[in-house]
Amino acid sequence: MLEPTRPGRRSVNTPAATAHARDLASNAAALSPGTVMASAAQVAHAWPWQALRQWSTWIFAVLIACAYLLPGTLGHDPWKQDETYTFGIIQHMLETGDLIVPTSAGQPFVEKPPLYAWVASGLAWLLWDTLPAHDAARLASALFAGLAFAFTARLARGATDAPSWADPRVLGTLALCAGSLIVVKHTHDMMTDVALLAGTAIGFCGLFECVQPRAHRRSSAVWLGVGMGIALLAKGVFIPLVFCITLVGACVLFPACRSRVFARRLATAALVFLPFATIWPTLFYLRAPDLFHVWFWDNNIGRFLGFSVPVLGAENDDPFYVWHTLLTIGFPAGPLALLALACGAWREWRTPRVALPAIFAGVGLLALQVSATARPLYLLPFIVPLALLGQQAIARLPMRLHVGWDYVSRVLFGGIALLAWLLWAVMTENTSRAGVRWLDRWLPVDWTMPIEPWLVGAALVLTIGWLRLLPHLRRAGVWRGALSWAAGALVGWGLVATLLLPWLDEAKSYRSVFDSLSSKLAPAWRADDCMASLHLGESEAPMLHYFTGILHRPLAQSSTHTCRWLILQDSHTHARTPGSEWIPFWSGARPGDRNERLRVFMLAPPVLRTAAHVVR
Repeated sequence: MLEPTRPGRRSVNTPAATAHARDLASNAAALSPGTVMASAAQVAHAWPWQALRQWSTWIFAVLIACAYLLPGTLGHDPWKQDETYTFGIIQHMLETGDLIVPTSAGQPFVEKPPLYAWVASGLAWLLWDTLPAHDAARLASALFAGLAFAFTARLARGATDAPSWADPRVLGTLALCAGSLIVVKHTHDMMTDVALLAGTAIGFCGLFECVQPRAHRRSSAVWLGVGMGIALLAKGVFIPLVFCITLVGACVLFPACRSRVFARRLATAALVFLPFATIWPTLFYLRAPDLFHVWFWDNNIGRFLGFSVPVLGAENDDPFYVWHTLLTIGFPAGPLALLALACGAWREWRTPRVALPAIFAGVGLLALQVSATARPLYLLPFIVPLALLGQQAIARLPMRLHVGWDYVSRVLFGGIALLAWLLWAVMTENTSRAGVRWLDRWLPVDWTMPIEPWLVGAALVLTIGWLRLLPHLRRAGVWRGALSWAAGALVGWGLVATLLLPWLDEAKSYRSVFDSLSSKLAPAWRADDCMASLHLGESEAPMLHYFTGILHRPLAQSSTHTCRWLILQDSHTHARTPGSEWIPFWSGARPGDRNERLRVFMLAPPVLRTAAHVVR
C-alpha cells in the first residue's frame, strides 16, 4: 500500500509509483529485526537439508557408477583376445620401466600407442600390495570409462541447456551411451579402446562447446586438445583425423567458426595437442625407427588401405558390417540416431547439436566401411556423438513406444537376471547338469563353481536395487524406456559378472593351463634352460610369461641358441608337428576352447637324435 498523502501534495497513483512503493515497503520489512531473525532461522534450518540432499545425490551417483564399472572389471584373469596382449605390455613396463617401446612377452608389440598401458601400469604399481596386477591394471578401464561418461553428461547438458545434472535429458543421453551393448561389454575390458572412448568424449565435448557460443567455457579449447591427444596416444591417427574433418565441416556450416575468436580457440587446442603428438612419437622414432615405421605406416595407413592386412589380420570381408553392428550391439544409441534423422532432426542440420554429431559419426563410420580392416569394436568411440543424436529422437516418438520399451526391457533383463541366479544355483551344487549341457561348447559344465560371498553379496545388492528402482521409472515420462533399458543392462551385466564370474574365468583364463605346465615342468627344468616357440599367439605368449615366468623365444630367434624346450600352438583341426628331434612332453588347453591346443616338447638327447637320423 501507498503511504497517506501529506497535506499540500498531490497523490501520484501510477504503476511506477506503486511498484516503487512496494519495493520500499518490502525493503523496510526486510530490514526489520524480526524479519531478519526469522529469515536467518529459515536459512539455518534449510541449509543442512539442502546440503544433505546434494550430498546424497552425489553419493547415489557414485554408487551407480561403481555398480556399473566394477562388476567384470575386478576378480578375473586377463581374457583372450585383447586383454592378454595388453597385459603383456603392462607387465613389461612394470618389470623393465621401459615406457617408450610397447613390448609383450619379450617381443615388440607396436600395434597401438602406449597411453593405456602407462595408466594401467601406474595403477598396478600403486596398488601392488592391494590387488593382483591384472585387476589393478584393469581399473584403468574404469577410470577412462568414468571420464567418458562424465564428459558425455557435460556434453548433453550443454547441448540441451539443461539447468542441472539431474535433468532427464542429461541422464537420458548418458543412459543411451552407457546402455549401448558395445559400451557395456568393452568398458570392462583391459583394452586401449576404452581410452579412445574417453578421448573422443572429452574432445567432442570441447569441440561442441567451442562451436556453440552459449555453451562455451574457457576450458573448452583445452578439452578439445586433450581429447584429441588422448585419442592419438590411445589408438593412432584415425580419430584425430575425424576431428579435423569435423572442424572443417563446422567452419563451412557456421559463420561463428570463421571468426578470430574461434581461430584463437583452435590455436589453444593445437598447442594443447602438440605435446601429445610430438613427445612420445619423437622418442619412439629416435629409439627404434623401424618399429616406428611399423606403427605409423603399417598399423595406421596400412590397415586402412589394406597392404598390411594379410600380415596383421582383421580383414574387412563383410560389406555391411558397420550397419548391422550399429543396429545390433550399437543399440540403443545407433538405431535412435538414425531414427532421429529420419523423424525430422535433419531439418536442423545448421544447428551444432545435429550437425556436429552427424558429421563426426558419419565421417568415421564411412571410413570404417571402406577400410580394409574391420572389427565391431571400432565403432566404440562413435557411440558418444550417436547418443547425442539419439536423444533427439526420444521426444519425437509416441509415448506408447516408450512404455513398450520399458516393459520389454523389464522382461528381457529380468529373464537374464533370473537365468543368472538359476545357473549359479545349479553350478554351485553337485547335482545333475543335464539342463545346462547346451553350454558345454563354451563353458566347463562338469565343473563345480565355488561360492564367493563378496560376489554373491554384490549380486544381491544389484538385484534388490534394480527391483526397488522399477516403480520409479514410470515417472520418467518419455525417458522411461531409455532409463529402463540402461538399468536393465546394468543389472544383467552385473549379475553375469558377479554370480557367474568364477565359471567364466575358469573357461577363459590361461591360469589352469599354465599352472598344469608349471607343475609338470618344475622337476625337469634347469637353471640355464630356455623355451623356443612355434606359432605361439600374441595372446598366449604373455600369459605363459605371467603364469610361469618363462619368456619364449620364437624359433627363428632361437636358432643360434640351444633350447631344450619347445612350445607349439595349433588346433585339433590344423595340427602341426615339429621335427623328429622333439619328444612330446605336455599338452593343454583352456576349458572353454574346444579347438585351441598348446603342446610342449623336449629336445631329445643327442644319442636319440642320431638314431632317428639313421632310421630316416
